[in-house]
Amino acid sequence: MNKATLTIFLVLCLLFLIRGLYIGISQGEWTSLIIALLIIMFGSYRLFQKNQK
Repeated sequence: MNKATLTIFLVLCLLFLIRGLYIGISQGEWTSLIIALLIIMFGSYRLFQKNQK
């Protein structure tokens, strides 16, 4: 796996999680955090599948 791809992926994961937590805490809507976790899981799965080939 390319280091740049991994770095970009980790930064985006952190941004999704921070945004989800902020919306969850400030507005009481935890849907954004759930969507962020699903996107991160799907992205991780795709990166690991791509790395296996």
